[in-house]
Amino acid sequence: MPLYCLVYTSVSSQEMSDEDLKALLKKSREKNKKLNITGMLLHLDPFFIQILEGEEKVVLDSFNRIKEDSRHQKVSLIYKKQIKERAFSDWTMGFNKVSDEDIESLDGSFDFWEQSTPNSLAGASGEIERLLEMFKNETLF
Repeated sequence: MPLYCLVYTSVSSQEMSDEDLKALLKKSREKNKKLNITGMLLHLDPFFIQILEGEEKVVLDSFNRIKEDSRHQKVSLIYKKQIKERAFSDWTMGFNKVSDEDIESLDGSFDFWEQSTPNSLAGASGEIERLLEMFKNETLF
């Protein structure tokens, strides 16, 4: 089965403490392990960006559940493509909290969070890939 990669952004509908985030990650990691989904979640309160990797149907079903989750608002699909191999093969869900300084340090000074709408990010695959690569080796929880 071919692999698929999907990236979305969302806005949290509620403030999330570190304990809330840890609980969310624990549940996500358990579910993703069963579904053979890998990926990463970045959080800059109140924004999320998540990459999901796995079989296309499984990834799309997971994304559709996320869109219906009341903890997320303004869920926007910003990137999707078939992939040859997983970028996050060892992670059921990597996680990192992102700071404004982290975003500003990206080459090209791409203002990701201010542009996080489907239309403005549709052509930003290079920036998205750089952002994900930047945090790939720096997980927190």
